[in-house]
Amino acid sequence: MPAAHHLRPLFQPLSVAVVGASREEKKLGHIIVRNIIESGFEGKVFPVNPKAEAVRGLSCYPEYSALPETPDLAIIAIPAAFILKTLEQISKKGTKHVVILSAGFKEIGDEGIKLEAEIVEYASKKGMYILGPNCLGFVTARHPINATFGQGIENTGNLRFISQSGAIATSIFDWSAFTGVGFSDFVTLGNKAVLAEHDILEYWLHETPLGSSDAELQGYHPVGLYLESITDGKKFLELAQKITKNSPMFMIKPGKSDAAKKAMQSHTGSLAGDDVVLSQALDEVGVIRCEGLEDVFDLSRLFAWTKAPTGPRIAVISNAGGPAVMSSDIIAAEGLELAEIDAATHRKLEKHLPRAASLVNPIDVLGDALADRYEQAIDTIFDEASVDAVLVLLTPQVMTQIEETASVIARLAKKHPKPIICSFMGGSQILKGEEILNAAHIPSFRFPERAIRALGKMWWWQNWRTEQEFAPAKKITSAPTKNLTTNHISKILKTAQKQKRTTLDNFETNTILDILGLNTPHTAVVKSFEEAELFTKNVGAPVVLKLSAPGLLHKADVGGVIAGIRTRDELKKAFSRLETASKKLSKKQDFSIQIQIQQQVESGIEVLVGIKRDPTFGSIVLIGAGGSLAEMVGDTQITLAPKNSSELKRLLGSTKIGTLLSGYRGSKAYAIDQLLEVIVQLQSLLHHDQLSEFEINPVIVTKDTAWVVDGKAVLSSTDS
Repeated sequence: MPAAHHLRPLFQPLSVAVVGASREEKKLGHIIVRNIIESGFEGKVFPVNPKAEAVRGLSCYPEYSALPETPDLAIIAIPAAFILKTLEQISKKGTKHVVILSAGFKEIGDEGIKLEAEIVEYASKKGMYILGPNCLGFVTARHPINATFGQGIENTGNLRFISQSGAIATSIFDWSAFTGVGFSDFVTLGNKAVLAEHDILEYWLHETPLGSSDAELQGYHPVGLYLESITDGKKFLELAQKITKNSPMFMIKPGKSDAAKKAMQSHTGSLAGDDVVLSQALDEVGVIRCEGLEDVFDLSRLFAWTKAPTGPRIAVISNAGGPAVMSSDIIAAEGLELAEIDAATHRKLEKHLPRAASLVNPIDVLGDALADRYEQAIDTIFDEASVDAVLVLLTPQVMTQIEETASVIARLAKKHPKPIICSFMGGSQILKGEEILNAAHIPSFRFPERAIRALGKMWWWQNWRTEQEFAPAKKITSAPTKNLTTNHISKILKTAQKQKRTTLDNFETNTILDILGLNTPHTAVVKSFEEAELFTKNVGAPVVLKLSAPGLLHKADVGGVIAGIRTRDELKKAFSRLETASKKLSKKQDFSIQIQIQQQVESGIEVLVGIKRDPTFGSIVLIGAGGSLAEMVGDTQITLAPKNSSELKRLLGSTKIGTLLSGYRGSKAYAIDQLLEVIVQLQSLLHHDQLSEFEINPVIVTKDTAWVVDGKAVLSSTDS
């Protein structure tokens, strides 16, 4: 037996004190005491209220210090201003685990922020574990206790849920009571002053989940989350990946916004905004991201009641052609496919179905189908080896036996191990059928697209899990950096930070790229046309002229790049233009501008590669179309760093630019291995905390090599 987890007294208390217990039935302090008692909690309950002798028949104590013993858990339901003093009493008594239901903290502004900070400081000093403040509390069915002021959970099951919102929790409680979907644990976080989502996930990994017939059937215990923020991204991903290898995990996080993108200074920053990084991070650890609350409810129902399909092949059985045809399109869009029915199964169906019925998937049993026809079709299809899951559609037509058909489906679901989901379409007529399906734990949806969308997400997770089982051992490679190299790069970055700069200039980035041993075209700073002419004679035409300055990341936007210069006359005109532009910009900007000349790489495919330090999840790598197409075509993919060459190659293969590089329509492939080496080397810069973003745009990939043409570097803030 593993040692007890440090949060066990919080979620499995043997005794609970309620500070702020009230005799008035409508007050929060009374509701909490009532919910604890009525939830079947078997431990001791100590109401604390100086103005009451008893609450719900329990003796009431005037203050925490007067309690006859030290409770495992203290639940606080008093005004925010009195909580710090109360925590001091609780700590002196020896209780370490606390739930603060009270509001009035950082959510109300400066005064609340200060008060919450004092509570966090005190909890840290005394080693206290606090859930909340400003939360609804928690419910657990494993060691029954409803420590919330909501209605709680009426049905037990294998689902576990974390919500940062109490209001979202109460809506799920009501939905659970209506549908019969059961939970084993439900925790609300509120302001997450001390305990956050990763603390709860770690506790769940340590503890054995509640067993139920559904859970035993599936062998997994799903986790759902509603989060408005992620406290420790790296820890969250580490725990999530451990959970998702065995149990599904789905999450909704609101707050998508373009505001973050506007603050980014490079393409990498803008194309890998916070929400994009979140979605990719969740994908990489097998967490399903929900687009809305409908997804949350749908997946809760599916994962609570049925297994994920072991493959993407779906059989559709319907009593109406229209919904069946529509479902075919949705199935393809959600990463699923229609199962191909073999000849033997066709012959069996022909024996049971009318001649007018469609025996090609989707199978149309016709509008006059009674329950027995549905039964014959479903039973036959379940035996088809090519079918991974069955979707049953029903429309309430004149002859339709809705309740009888629901009972048939419930009976067949017990007989066959493959998942079956339903869409009974309509309103009042199908209610009784839905009730039968709910009671039998058969997921049913009013609209086929909701059923298919949820099934597609289930298959995505199952496929991800299978890939993890057979994935080769991960060996991370990164560029070997000698101490001299590392020190030289650090010196460049630290010098720029001391100068209060937020970016490097072209020459500093080029120096770093040279240090990394990357293939860069000849380049130089030129102060006169004569110097530019001499450079061109030495390296050969064509050449590119560029403006260079630390704060000038997007040179093309100000006319600061002139390419394709081949003749002396073209060079002279181009140099004159940039000299004029330089003088105008210097008057407007607080930095000096130089003119850079560079040997031009004439043929090849332009690729954007970049690294970025994400504040929540750590470092990421971006690959996509480069040059002027970087933002225009939206052909980018990101991944958490570091990644080895094989992983980067798979990522590149998921882009359109990767298809071109691999040799489109039989043409010779480009130098992909050299491009991958550029990215591997670039990842070594993640060792330098001074860097926030580093982008190479473009890397020009030819048939023989990869040229690193232009770099941009954004420095980390030094304010902290």
